[in-house]
Amino acid sequence: MEVVLGKKTYEVKPVTIRQYKELEANAQISDIDLIHMLTGARKEDIIKAPMAEVKFVAAVLKSEWGAELDKTPLELTIEFNGKLYGLIKPSQISYGEWINLEVFMARSPVDIVLLATHLYRPLASDKIGDERELIDYDLGECQLRMEEFMDFPIRSVMSALFFLTTFAQELIKTSLSFTETKMKNDQKRSESQPHKK
Repeated sequence: MEVVLGKKTYEVKPVTIRQYKELEANAQISDIDLIHMLTGARKEDIIKAPMAEVKFVAAVLKSEWGAELDKTPLELTIEFNGKLYGLIKPSQISYGEWINLEVFMARSPVDIVLLATHLYRPLASDKIGDERELIDYDLGECQLRMEEFMDFPIRSVMSALFFLTTFAQELIKTSLSFTETKMKNDQKRSESQPHKK
């Protein structure tokens, strides 16, 4: 998306985790700071622009960055800082990785950067999409990427979190349904067998 401010056109880049955290911490951010943060426009240029344009651009940016999180498609692979990363495959998550994700998601406040490094790992091969191959999970490796991932697009993280939580909910439903069916079948078998006295 591009915005025009004072006869100059600025590209609005995807909101990063760093920016998301700043916006979350400062809900009362000024129009000038918001425009500067999301477009890179110099504050001096924003101050010189017509007030109506500044107010309009700020309003668009405020509504747009929230809406961006709602409509972002799930990215199985993403290029970030010149490297390819792949979304974890829920069916291939190790037990240790799953436990770590549960612990990290239960923290308050949630460490979105740490989650991002767990959700997207470097590719181990040139395969992308459904065929992607990720490097093996290593908590230390994920922690080493945290500073770099402060500039990772927040929309990708939110889509991945939605996907993972939906997957977990379906897994729990399936597991409960299986357990319920097994218990009913066990009870039927037990009732159909003659009782010994």
